[in-house]
Amino acid sequence: RTECPLVGKTACCACVHLTCHLASRSLIPPWNVRTCLSAQSADVGGTTELVVAMVQLCYKAKNWQALNDTIVLLSKRRAQLKQAVTAMVQEASKYVSEQSDEALKLQLIETLRAVSEGKMYVEVERARLTKTLAAMHEAKGELEEARKIMQDTTVETLGGMDRREKTEFILEQVRLCLDTKDYVRALIMAKKIQTKVFKDPELDDLKMAYYTLIVRYHVHNHSWMDIFRAYQAMWTSPSLKADLPAAHRCLKLQVLYLALSPHDNEQSDQMHILSSEKMLHDLPMYRQLLTLFITKELFHFNDLKEGLTVELATFDNLAQSEQELMLETMHKRITEHNIHVVAGYYARITMARLASLLMLPQTQMETQLCEMVTKKQIYARIDRPAGVISFVAPKSPSELLNDWSGDISQLLNLLEGSCHLIHKENMVHKIVS
Repeated sequence: RTECPLVGKTACCACVHLTCHLASRSLIPPWNVRTCLSAQSADVGGTTELVVAMVQLCYKAKNWQALNDTIVLLSKRRAQLKQAVTAMVQEASKYVSEQSDEALKLQLIETLRAVSEGKMYVEVERARLTKTLAAMHEAKGELEEARKIMQDTTVETLGGMDRREKTEFILEQVRLCLDTKDYVRALIMAKKIQTKVFKDPELDDLKMAYYTLIVRYHVHNHSWMDIFRAYQAMWTSPSLKADLPAAHRCLKLQVLYLALSPHDNEQSDQMHILSSEKMLHDLPMYRQLLTLFITKELFHFNDLKEGLTVELATFDNLAQSEQELMLETMHKRITEHNIHVVAGYYARITMARLASLLMLPQTQMETQLCEMVTKKQIYARIDRPAGVISFVAPKSPSELLNDWSGDISQLLNLLEGSCHLIHKENMVHKIVS
């Protein structure tokens, strides 16, 4: 502490130096110096008012270098009050959006981020500044730099940031990761959002944005069932159902991606649930597609290829290569459905006959059947010398014994019933005679 030459009052050296410097540059009027120095005690209100006033004076003077220097100097003051630093950062953050010069704006943001680094009480302000800085880099085309800046900021634990702002920040992180093709980190970021927050109707727009990003991630991996789940979650959105064209588009994509998903119990259940959707009456082709998959009857890809090709071309977000992959996968799923149908009706069938039913070359039919057996979607054994396929699994001795026991029980029941009817007829004839 030292004696101020301007006011003749004891104050900390940093405050004396700064205040005298600002006064000498006419940034603080001489009559205001005594008021400034009187606030350097433990008085929270006075210190906060002083710090904010110093920042405002630098801004009004349009001296941006002095503003940056003042922010750094005030933040480094020994035992500086947290409330004063928070007020200073909040006040200076307002000037970022008002600055039109990009270089000065960037300099101010970097100064504020450096001052707020490691300080929990200004984490919210630092996060907002980080988002602004990332947007500036993205505008320049520096997506990788924007992603690196955003990924280091954690907002899910910030108590001073409301739920909407947190979700928007994380969604921005996910979007930048997807734009830079960092899919692993995109999934990590997306998992930070708990989907239960979307039950709030006020966050309906964020719900749609979230699941749109999830679709982008799963399209990269061609995880058809996960894409269907994302569109299924969108389907519950009130804003989507209010927009009829968007609702039709969402329902079409649900049907397509569900049909493209590998056959299992979940897929079968979801098909039956989706087939009861009333809006499908407006989409006869998609309703027919679901009906064909649900019904245990054979149908062929060539009957649907032309219609599917036209429908896929109507989706602007599907590239040509993606459309071709979807058609190829659809052909595969239809073949799998047909093999399941054949296995339900035949215990044994020749390879030539199965290839004829599937309308596939014998080698392609055999390849796809082997894939299904490998994935344990179906049981089948091929006798190559005989050219016969068996869909019935051999039974264990205990199963054979149980079947024999059941047959014997059924036979005895039939005999007992027959004897009862014979005795009944005898009794009726005796009474009549």
